[in-house]
Order: sequence, then structure tokens, then C-alpha cells
Amino acid sequence: MSEAEIATIDAARDILRRHARATAALQSWTMLTDYLALNAVRERVEVFRVLLLDRKNKLIRDKIMSRGSIDHVPVYVSEVMRSALVLDASALILCHNHPSGDPQPSQADIDMTRKIVDACRVMSITVHDHLIVGFGREQAVFSMRAAGMLDD
Repeated sequence: MSEAEIATIDAARDILRRHARATAALQSWTMLTDYLALNAVRERVEVFRVLLLDRKNKLIRDKIMSRGSIDHVPVYVSEVMRSALVLDASALILCHNHPSGDPQPSQADIDMTRKIVDACRVMSITVHDHLIVGFGREQAVFSMRAAGMLDD
């Protein structure tokens, strides 16, 4: 990418982050996926992030929990829970990218998500979704909620 393209992406990401903090993060699927895609577009390795939300689904913090390799990112349930509790989050949106471009979840992705959902349930924290951002010819986002992989 050119310097100008990088600067444009960075500016767009900052605008979306400010807007997400001022409004409900779940107000628009397009806003959410655009924000996550802009954050993932320059990543060459998997990055696991958590959007920590207040009771009105406003963004408290977008926190990068871990950086991994081209096909794996270590995720620690205790670190996710610690962040949620320290920031008094009522809800989470989990997200990571697949640099390969294929947003389909691996079995490890599914297992890790279940562990986080189970831990959050004990603490009365809602997990709205786990989104996997991939890139190919077009940006693609896989929603575990939409695929029926998150049970309430």
C-alpha cells in the first residue's frame, strides 16, 4: 500500500472509532463490519480483539488481546474476562481476522468462543457475536451468531 492509502485507512478507522464511542456499536451492521475490516486490512497475522461495550452497547474500548501468526492467534479466556471486569463491560463483541482471506471459523475458533461465552455467562456478560474478518476479492465477515454457533 502507498503512504497515501495507509493514511486514508488510518483516518477512516479513527473516524469510525470516534463514531462507535458516541453511538451504539450495534446500531449498524455495516458500520461494525467496516470498522473491523479497516482495522484488519493491514494485518499480516491473526489479531484477536474484543469490543467492550456498556449497557447501551456503546463502545468502552476496542482492545487487541493478542497477535499471532498467519494462521493462529492465542487467546486466553482469563485475559478477556479481566478486561471485561476491569472496564465494567456489560457485553462483548469478539473479533479476529484470517489473513488467508477465508473467514470460515476453524474448530479451534469455535472451541475458544464457547469457552469465552461460558465464562461470560457466569459473570452475566453478554457475548453479542464473534466475527471473523477475511479478505479475498471482497471483504467478507463471518458471524458466529448469524450461523447459529452462539447459543443464548
